[in-house]
Formats: sequence, C-alpha cells, structure tokens
Amino acid sequence: MLDDAALTALLDLGFEFGCQKRISDLIDVGRVLEAIDLAATPERLLRLHQRVIAPQRDRLLARAKASDVELGAWIPEMAVEPIADLIGAPVPLPPKMVDDMVASEQVRDEVRAMLSDTLSGFLKKAFGGDSTGGAASIGSMLGRGARTFGALGKGLLGGLGDELQKQLQDKVRDFVDGSVSALQERIAKKLKSEETAKALAKRRRAGFLKLLKKKESEAVAPLGGVPFPAIDALVPLLLHHNLGRAELRAAVKDEIAAVLGELSTQTIGDWLEELGLRAHAKSMMHAALVPIVREVVATEPFLAWWKAHATHG
Repeated sequence: MLDDAALTALLDLGFEFGCQKRISDLIDVGRVLEAIDLAATPERLLRLHQRVIAPQRDRLLARAKASDVELGAWIPEMAVEPIADLIGAPVPLPPKMVDDMVASEQVRDEVRAMLSDTLSGFLKKAFGGDSTGGAASIGSMLGRGARTFGALGKGLLGGLGDELQKQLQDKVRDFVDGSVSALQERIAKKLKSEETAKALAKRRRAGFLKLLKKKESEAVAPLGGVPFPAIDALVPLLLHHNLGRAELRAAVKDEIAAVLGELSTQTIGDWLEELGLRAHAKSMMHAALVPIVREVVATEPFLAWWKAHATHG
C-alpha cells in the first residue's frame, strides 16, 4: 500500500496539475447561482446568522466595550494627515438637496416662527408689555400695538382708528408672509456658498481628528441601544427576498462572471505565485491532506475499490 512518500508525491502531482488550470475550469457561474439558491432559504440563512454572524458580532462588540485602545490605532500615523485632508476638503452641498430641504414645510414654519419672535420683540419695545415668543406672541403683540395705535387714531380720526388697527395687522402679516420666502432663498444661497463648504470641511476635519482620540469602548457605547435580536430575525428574510429579485440576480450573475473572467486571465499557479502563496499552499496541502489521505487509503471501502480496479487493470 502507499506510504507517506508515495501519498505526498501523488498529491504533488495533483497540485501541479491544478496549478495549470484556470478558475473558470473549476467554477461555473450557473452552478454558483444554483448553490446560492440552495443555501439561501430563510431557515438556512437564519441558522447561519445565528451560529456564525451574530456570535461574531457579539464577540467583536464585547472586545470593543472592554478596550482602552484609541481609534487612532487603526490608522498608521503617516496616513492620519492625508486622510484628514481628504475629509477636510471643501465639498459644496448638492444644490437640489439644499433646495428641497430649505423649501420644506418644517423649515418654512421655523423661519416664520423666527420672524414672529423678532417682530414680537420689536413691538414689545415699541408698545410695552410682555412677550412670550412664537406665533401666539406675534399675534398678541400685533393686536396690542395695533390697538394702541388704533386708540390714538380714534381720538384724532374718529372711526378710522379701527380701520387703521386692521390695516396695521394685515400689513405686518403680509410682511411676515413675504419675508419667509425671501429668507428661505437667502438660507439656501448661504448653504450652497463656498464659505459654507469651507466651514463644514473644517468641522469635518476637526471631528475626524477628535474621533481618533476616542477609545473603542466609547465609540461602540451608542450601539448598546440597538435592538440586535429584532434585526437578527429580519436579516435572513431581507436577504432571501432580495436574492429572489430578478434585477439583483442579474447583477449578481454579471458580477460573478466579471470576477471569474478576471481571475481566469491567469492560471491558478500564476495567481499563487503573484500572491507569494504557491510554496505556502503546497506546504499546507502536505500538512492537511497527507494524514487524511493516509486514513482514506486504509479504509475497507478504499481497499475494496483498490483491489477491484487493480485486479481489473
């Protein structure tokens, strides 16, 4: 029967033969998709997630929570400034995003409230009294100021005082309504300006450098409130759903084909040489497969197969 030297020589023959092949000789795109379909049922994905992915995440988080290592340890010192410069490069905010944000009802209401508060303060100084701020305050202040002006008008102009009061209230409301749109435009222009882009870039850069001083335990602290069990239950369903979408399946197929195509421009041996792994892979094969093959060739089924074929030969 074959000894270890013979088994090693046999495996080396197989290794060298395999190194002459290309990845495309061993892997077919259609077969890969079939394997994904077989494995990616909700039940199997859930088991895989529960046994491998979720425990790995929990272990990583546990290590981080107990760590005093600063986040800066993840980045070589020579790379800190170049990365900070990239993060701190001025980038204008997308105009459409700014326009949509500033034109929203929420921003419009905030601008209106700000103008109301400003006019309330002015009227308080002009006519006296107290101001509570906001839309209610502007209504109160306008009413009080208009009534004061109206009372004076009644003494001078008779019944025209009430009309003056109403006109004053209408004019101020018109002013607020007209000013809201103008102020929104100014806000949008300011946000899209080069000055704002530089200011935001400066803050990003400073924020990045400050983040590097944080400990890993501090960085992961906010994750303590994440409902991971609920997320874990949804992940397999989301994966299964999306793997069944025709457009995603087409994209996955195209990507697998593209990767296999690139890998197949060279033989397996060429890739191992390029990565500096050929000798290491061969050594690993010897260490892992020789003992296994030794056991296989000593089994009764193999001996029976060997006897049948050796006799037939």
